[in-house]
Amino acid sequence: MYQWIVKLLELSTNLFTMYRWNNLPTIMRTNEAQNAFISAQFSLLMSELANLGGEKINEQNLLKRILLKELPKCVLSDISVDTKVLIKEFAPEKWDAVFSTAVEEVVSILPEKTKKDFSETILNARDESPEGRIITVADLLSAKLEAEIHSRFFPEFYEEPLRRLKETLKEFNDFQPYKALVNSDWFENYRRALIVLLSAVRWNRLNRNVKTTVAGHSFYVAISGFLLAYTENQNGNSVDLVEVVKRTLFHDIPESVTGDIITPTKKKVPGFEEVISRVEEHMVNQRIFDSMDSELVKKLKPRILDPFAGKEGEMVRSADLLAAIVECLMEIETGNNQPAFRSALNSMLDQLAKSEFSSVRFVSEDFKWGLRWMGR
Repeated sequence: MYQWIVKLLELSTNLFTMYRWNNLPTIMRTNEAQNAFISAQFSLLMSELANLGGEKINEQNLLKRILLKELPKCVLSDISVDTKVLIKEFAPEKWDAVFSTAVEEVVSILPEKTKKDFSETILNARDESPEGRIITVADLLSAKLEAEIHSRFFPEFYEEPLRRLKETLKEFNDFQPYKALVNSDWFENYRRALIVLLSAVRWNRLNRNVKTTVAGHSFYVAISGFLLAYTENQNGNSVDLVEVVKRTLFHDIPESVTGDIITPTKKKVPGFEEVISRVEEHMVNQRIFDSMDSELVKKLKPRILDPFAGKEGEMVRSADLLAAIVECLMEIETGNNQPAFRSALNSMLDQLAKSEFSSVRFVSEDFKWGLRWMGR
């Protein structure tokens, strides 16, 4: 029943190993998972601002597009933006055919009742609807952020990409969600917080074969949470999918100001975890919420500072553990023999085995079976 989730999660690990701007010099290597996380942040912020401004955004539709549009990349592998632009110019019908084939390959993994929904979502991700325009703008802003970072050291290589990105963004100058975002007093502070998460490496005290950052990890958590919540709903267990995905995408934002404090450290002394929570709230209030409109703060604050509360919070916690398990598996499967990864993996699998969600229990058991099959 749930095997397709495992297959999609395996496919999605390609997002960690596909690097962007690979044909240009860079000062910070960013992969597709990191880029997708930044784009998702911009999309969510524009959506929240649009809703507060009276424009109704279909949030479930938007979130499905944000996550599923990345999956064909896992099949197509790395095609640079410049190359893609020329392919579309020289033979647009060939590009469309290639992309459709990639979508079909992704969809072939899915159960029959899910194929049409996912396929249509991917193919129409960037249409002219408000949701599609938000995603298009967010992708452009994410690429622009990366190009601006790299251009500080390599201006001659990024002058033309930046010019094109800025020119394309001008086409959206009258798009209200975009205007509201880039003209906000707090936007630059939020962008800086996201840059920190792009470079914050997880499991930093251990040598890694496949390094993941907080940004890339958070996007993978969002994919995991979406797939689990989607499946639970399909099988009659009502879970607020929108709430789950929003919390997964926001849950690591405090690490942009506190750094990555690992769970074992938080739990070393009774009461220390509560102190860390108070410190997080104080620093996030100062660095991120201080100049935000109070209505937007109300929307974001519980999802950033209390993401694991309630039923949806348990799903978010499961997705967070699942993403960490996949990171451990990537290390083990690529020959990293440090015992810390096996110890963490077994501990987290034991936690997930006790989950109230049948989808979570199945996935954890599938990973355990896979490890036994590999003799690990």
